[in-house]
Amino acid sequence: MDTMTKSRLFRLWLVLGSAFMILLIIVYWDNMGTAHFSLHTALSRPHALKPFPSPDSAPGDVFTSSLETWESFVREKQGPLLGKRVEQPSLPASSKPVLGNLEESVRGYDWSSHAAQQSPDPDGRQAERRSVLREFCANTSFVFPTKERSFDDIPNYELNHLIVDDRHGVIYCYVPKVACTNWKRVMIVLSQSLSGQGAPYRDPLDIPREYVHNSSTHLTFNKFWRRYGKFSRHLMKIKLKKYTKFLFVRDPFVRLISAFRSKFELENEEFYQKFAVPMLKRYSNHTSLPASVSEAFSAGLKVSFANFIQYLLDPHTEKLAPFNEHWRQAHRLCHPCQIDYDFVGKLETLDQDAAQLLRLLKVDSLLRFPPSYRNRTASSWEEGWFAKIPLAWRQQLYKLYEADFVLFGYPKPENLLRD
Repeated sequence: MDTMTKSRLFRLWLVLGSAFMILLIIVYWDNMGTAHFSLHTALSRPHALKPFPSPDSAPGDVFTSSLETWESFVREKQGPLLGKRVEQPSLPASSKPVLGNLEESVRGYDWSSHAAQQSPDPDGRQAERRSVLREFCANTSFVFPTKERSFDDIPNYELNHLIVDDRHGVIYCYVPKVACTNWKRVMIVLSQSLSGQGAPYRDPLDIPREYVHNSSTHLTFNKFWRRYGKFSRHLMKIKLKKYTKFLFVRDPFVRLISAFRSKFELENEEFYQKFAVPMLKRYSNHTSLPASVSEAFSAGLKVSFANFIQYLLDPHTEKLAPFNEHWRQAHRLCHPCQIDYDFVGKLETLDQDAAQLLRLLKVDSLLRFPPSYRNRTASSWEEGWFAKIPLAWRQQLYKLYEADFVLFGYPKPENLLRD
């Protein structure tokens, strides 16, 4: 065998050996991710809220070095495949949002400060909410789509509502129309993900609304793939086990009314083009519609609440695309049967729940939840809004949102579901 042949064989064995070693490393880390970190998925045993250090503690003091070592290893191995965290530009600080009279009326903002009324037993209320959630997730006779899938089965794009704050070990799943603008502001302050005038924001209300809802402002689970590649699910599970997870919900039908009011009673060009125009054509038999929302409103062409309900019940709707986040069911946004939430807040008790949660996170000395607006879309309005909606539609709509009613402990609206 000549020298050239030996050299080729050596290079071949070197390549095969390298490939084999890479395979061993992948298998090793797959096994380690499961065995050493005891990762959990749906309905893991409940765990108490963990104590957090003071807000002045350095980020490295917050959690054990094992998680940091894991992230460092992943970044090193992934190298150029990893996306970099987007640095936010310094933004001018702004005062609380300035709203027009119509928007003020529809959104129902109340910027006056008011003390949260304390429940006699807030811990008991939390225990009850979480108990109801776990009970129905475990109840095999209560069935709804996606209930039985595992966390690993959830598509990456469906994890875009889980916002992560690594500084304090918090994960927030936001549900639109449930005070999510102000909770996102709180997460920005905690994570220091956005700066104004060269320094991280300290007052949630100083953060401009347009940046609050900019997806690049927040680190969400669906971005993990770009940053961590094949290790992303392992890292998500580690954070789900170690971090405190919370969400806020509200009565499903009241949330629908609120979504309709804010998206179709106000001039919103995006929602007009994407949703109102198809609804008016399909359910109101309009063939020619104005090019802009302002022209449509001037001509008196608006989507009715009945049109909106028809759209939600139409099987054609979700064949085209999943529900928009403003009316998508909360359980489809936050996956409560796959993620064991530590705190379940409700808009109906927002002031008390917000104060309790910030105390539990030990960040109440760092910030206060912004003065909440007392949304004028109240449960007492339901009968008026649904008065002209046919009974059969109301019953179908309840079935569509039944999982949210049941999982989050909202009573069945019997007055709307019978003659």
